Amino acid sequence: MNNGSNPHIAKNFALVLIGLLIPSLFLCYQISLHDIYFDTEFAKIVDKLGWQWAWSENDNWYLWVNFGVIIFPFLLSFDKKVAFYRRWKYLFPAICFNAAFFIAWDVYYTHLGVWGFNERYFQNTYLGLPAGEWLFFINVPYACVFVHQCLRDYFPKDIFYNWDAVISWGLIIIFLGVGVYCYDKIYTAWAFLLSGGALLAHYLFVKNTYRTHFYRAYLVCLIPFLITNGILTGSVNQEPIVIYNDTHNLTSLLNARIITIPFDDLAYGFLLLFVPIFIYEELQQKPE
Repeated sequence: MNNGSNPHIAKNFALVLIGLLIPSLFLCYQISLHDIYFDTEFAKIVDKLGWQWAWSENDNWYLWVNFGVIIFPFLLSFDKKVAFYRRWKYLFPAICFNAAFFIAWDVYYTHLGVWGFNERYFQNTYLGLPAGEWLFFINVPYACVFVHQCLRDYFPKDIFYNWDAVISWGLIIIFLGVGVYCYDKIYTAWAFLLSGGALLAHYLFVKNTYRTHFYRAYLVCLIPFLITNGILTGSVNQEPIVIYNDTHNLTSLLNARIITIPFDDLAYGFLLLFVPIFIYEELQQKPE
């Protein structure tokens, strides 16, 4: 636990934030060059699974999705071995910073017309976002950091440690390469360049005491993350809750999704989990 101030932690925060800031400045300029048209009714037409949940067709569905995400991680937070509740003092600052960043991004992109929300599945909006969307940025990071900590406690061996350079550089090249190639697709560019920039800064300047543990957690979290996103993007409903302007994501390039999920969500999800786990772990580092 952190029993005092640690200048190395502050330096790590600053360096990773720079990794986020530099792509952000480029992307803000890039967005200024676009006039965005968003056909919201057309965006509600997605290829669904062969079966649907009729009982989910109500205006509280987004809130129920959030309940399903958080209920088991919250209840299991009091497990004796993990005792996750004792780490809340490190977790909640991480979630708050992460939520502030992603909500600001979300509000801006909703306003631009990069994505939007289907009023069929919620009642009220705040700054243009439904209540379920605000909760999403609390519940999903909570659940995923919980998974990360459980894996560390129950399976402490870092199976990817010796592969840190290969995995990290592979991801950095993919993220930055796709982001630059698709610079004209606003969602793709932001999701991939921000993920690549943050990971590059972290790899270059932050010692690997948890990075490869995070890679394992990300792979495990992909399963519930994709299930949740599949529900949000309309896999089991008559229409999606979250609707996308495909002109600005990889769907228009690949002519395909992961069922109903844009491939861009893989990079977006990476960053959504990486930032809170980074902060959560750094706050627990011992002063040097």
